[in-house]
Amino acid sequence: MATTGVGSAVEVAGITLEYTSLEHALKALGMDQQTLEKHMATSAAWPFPGHLDGWKVSHNAIRFDMENMLAAIVKTKAQVDGGKPLAEWQVEAFKVVMGDLHHTVHKHHDHEEEIFFPWMESRFKVPEKMGTDHKTIMSLLDKCRELTGSLKSSNNAEAQSVLSDLHTVFTQLRHLMRQHLEEEEIVGLPLLRKHFNAKELAKVEKKIIASMKPSDVAWVLRPLSPAGKKETMTRLNIPGLVQRLVFLPAIAKDDCTIIHAYKELAAGERLPLPGRKKGFMCFSA
Repeated sequence: MATTGVGSAVEVAGITLEYTSLEHALKALGMDQQTLEKHMATSAAWPFPGHLDGWKVSHNAIRFDMENMLAAIVKTKAQVDGGKPLAEWQVEAFKVVMGDLHHTVHKHHDHEEEIFFPWMESRFKVPEKMGTDHKTIMSLLDKCRELTGSLKSSNNAEAQSVLSDLHTVFTQLRHLMRQHLEEEEIVGLPLLRKHFNAKELAKVEKKIIASMKPSDVAWVLRPLSPAGKKETMTRLNIPGLVQRLVFLPAIAKDDCTIIHAYKELAAGERLPLPGRKKGFMCFSA
């Protein structure tokens, strides 16, 4: 699909287009803009707009992590380039956040390829590129994980070289990932909503959620406010008691591990851990 560049970003039906022109999206859909917006709006078949769909919510989690990772890489690279030794806590933090990103993206792709896309294919042809992009994305992500795994605090010259390579590869990954997510949202989502309804989607989402660990659900909810987390869990038909006993502790742990590691890397210094939240300690899950 044609690219328009970040400088000409537009929003259509709650989807931000930075890399894909609306004209090419409409051509791929075989729709005009009015029809696209109709499918993405609330209706009798869809009680929520397309941009609140669980598919889009999970994409937002990937974007959230990608931006945090970029901030972490840029800050750490600047410190090391400026002569500050790479600390052991930074090495370990990079391993934690990159390992988490690798796991969550891989899991997301598995859900699409093994559950979501086959279900969609029962009624319409899923654009081939939605699946073929995954191989390139994971190859770049594998390289990023390999690079972070090679970081050492004892050799600043080596760390400088590794961080330079990591910045280059991750920038490529981020660009491709954002293009990929955008195409799925502006093409895949309208097609899904055209051919299915919310009740049918709920059955598939239930199957996906059942395959996820509490930490995986916490990841999907990561970018959201506390109210947004609760609202999304409720819309995904997660019972209130399960939210409180299973997922809120997982969210608290996520705040104190992954999100905290991102914050420390972006700050370039150690930070105090978050305190108790709604009765749950950081490592209660």
